Amino acid sequence: MEKRKIFGYRRENGTVGVCNHVLILPVDDISNAACEAVANNIKGTMAIPHSYGRLQFGEDLDLFFRTMIGTGSNPNVAAVVVIGIEEGWTKKIVDGIAKTGKPVKGFSIERKGDIKTIAEASWAAKEFVPPRLPTKRSASSSWPPSTTTPTWS
Repeated sequence: MEKRKIFGYRRENGTVGVCNHVLILPVDDISNAACEAVANNIKGTMAIPHSYGRLQFGEDLDLFFRTMIGTGSNPNVAAVVVIGIEEGWTKKIVDGIAKTGKPVKGFSIERKGDIKTIAEASWAAKEFVPPRLPTKRSASSSWPPSTTTPTWS
């Protein structure tokens, strides 16, 4: 049997990853435009717009929160910037993702407005993005970079 190889890296927790994304996650559909603006501002990030997060109740709302937290907690997500209209729901998703140990920051549009929220979230996203995005990693590369220099091609 042929031994297969992948171009990946070993995470701090011992699992293997092949691609880490910095997610810009809207809490609700009203926050989609702000998330897309941040992703447009910062190369190496990915907005995940959706049409949910409002007018949901009971089990449907619980499923929504589990889905958002699960999306941000995905092993191939390096870090998450969460943007919502109001602080309460944004914090609930941020706290849920933070339990995994993943870097996450949340921003609420209420009381700050779109422009200031986009600016602050863009700075946070920039901090999460690796200094140089790899197009291909060698089998011995690791992320985040350690004291040794990984091979980029």
